[in-house]
Amino acid sequence: MSQQHLNTPARESEESSCENTSRARFFSRLYARDPQGNYVMATDSQVLAEAALAIDYRYPSGTKFTSSAASAAYFRHKLAGYEREVFMVAFLNNQHQLLACEEMFRGTLASTEVSPREVARQALLHNAAAVILSHNHPSFTPEPSRADIDITLRLTQALALVDIRVIDHIIVAGHTTTSLAERGLGGL
Repeated sequence: MSQQHLNTPARESEESSCENTSRARFFSRLYARDPQGNYVMATDSQVLAEAALAIDYRYPSGTKFTSSAASAAYFRHKLAGYEREVFMVAFLNNQHQLLACEEMFRGTLASTEVSPREVARQALLHNAAAVILSHNHPSFTPEPSRADIDITLRLTQALALVDIRVIDHIIVAGHTTTSLAERGLGGL
């Protein structure tokens, strides 16, 4: 994506519309600059790459997570568009400021295999004092499953052994989120 920037003037943005096809296309009038400086129709991958950069710009390292609502907003931006389950972890310092956020595991339409060992390893590499867990439900069902609660409990117990707190586990179901901490589930 080097030197390709999306430009959406207000008029084009207002005119853009989502197309309803079997393979969803995000916008019909979003343009990117090609290597020669010409504007061409942006591809889906270009749109998503720019969106990822915008999310990282909005939530830079040092962003403080002060509530479940702040965590939910962050992960809603990060995970809402995935078609398969993705498990992410935000690594935080003692003041709950973002050190890093990583996609840890990818799964199928209905599940993801999560390894507590790998989460602990990455948390230690980032020197994290706390983590916020999150994954999406491509089915758009915001209710936590028994497996969601169980893995949260396992991760909470495993990370406690190395003095790392699990602050929350956010489930993203489209534009809806569920906080396991707010519900008192998974040992949070």
